[in-house]
Amino acid sequence: METFIAILLSPVIAYLSISGLYQLILAVASQTSVRQNHKPVSKQNKFLVLVPAYKEDAVIIESAKVNMALKYQYHTDRFDYMVISDGLKESTNEKLRQLGAQVLKVNFDKSTKVKSLKAGMKAAKGQYDGVVVLDADNEVPINFLYKANECLNQGHKAIQGQRKAANTESAAACLDAFSEAANTAMLCQGANRLGFSSKLSGSGMVFTYALFKEVLAGLEAIGGFDKEMELALTAQGTYIHYAHDLIVLDQKVASFKSYEKQRGRWLESQYNFLKKSFKPALQSLKGGNRDYFHKTMQLALPPRALAPFALLLLTAISLLLPGWTLLIAAAGLFANIASYLLTIPTGPLFRESWKVMFAIPALFWSTLKALTWMKRSRTEFLHTSHQLANA
Repeated sequence: METFIAILLSPVIAYLSISGLYQLILAVASQTSVRQNHKPVSKQNKFLVLVPAYKEDAVIIESAKVNMALKYQYHTDRFDYMVISDGLKESTNEKLRQLGAQVLKVNFDKSTKVKSLKAGMKAAKGQYDGVVVLDADNEVPINFLYKANECLNQGHKAIQGQRKAANTESAAACLDAFSEAANTAMLCQGANRLGFSSKLSGSGMVFTYALFKEVLAGLEAIGGFDKEMELALTAQGTYIHYAHDLIVLDQKVASFKSYEKQRGRWLESQYNFLKKSFKPALQSLKGGNRDYFHKTMQLALPPRALAPFALLLLTAISLLLPGWTLLIAAAGLFANIASYLLTIPTGPLFRESWKVMFAIPALFWSTLKALTWMKRSRTEFLHTSHQLANA
């Protein structure tokens, strides 16, 4: 009987353990250093900064105030800051105009980020070299465009910046911040260290204007626009560079209810794009495109918040089963936990240890509930609202 149960569980144990080992490889790779190649800035590129804002009146004014300070280091005539206003109040639109932002009002039957970005590109009138995509809650340091310009001058065509948490007051925001830090280290920096493209995070992204216009035209995602874009880029052979010094402050989810909706949207898009791209990725691998295949296989990773709990449970069950199941499950559990210990900033982790420990059960339960949001996210964009950290 024990052998029969072991055979039934072995595919799940193998899947989760291999995923844990893969994460550990990326985590170790992320800790290696590379020589930075800082070339002189030979050209001051002109940027179009696109900020899709769907009912984000609570944050868009303050973020725009901070971001418009870019003009003090990067000349005003070398960038345009466009807010794509979808459902914002007219009073908010007017305040944005007073700050110097371009405001493009849009109205869709079903709003999506892709539709807003396409509208922004269509409305753009100037001659641009690069495009920056920010979320409505994102705030960037004064040297952001200078760093973006440096990346373009180094020859990079698609760049993902480092998103850092702007708020960690609540338990949900704290765990969200740790999750982002770990995923960035593994899937952005670690992947680059191994010669593969970084993941895209949906904001804090920089592209050459021509590339963004070309790739965006073929996108149609309801949710998961970043995943659709990274697949499109790697499919055509474009490498995605991770720039750790291109900093973006991002508001993390303040409650586990928001976490459930956000993760449900992400999981649905992840597995949906895995299904769509698996066969094309296999075909491209035969043609030598390892990057696209690698990017597709990343979509097969289990939900990161559920994997350690599942491996812990399977390790406990394996105590009653033949020895090889315990060995594999325990190895997967160790690899999974080690990958996070290597990539989560230790100082903040220790400072917030009590908050994290007491919030872990809520995280597990919310991740399970996120699975119930997946079906709904197939047909509508599930918006996650933001609030200022001090609101």
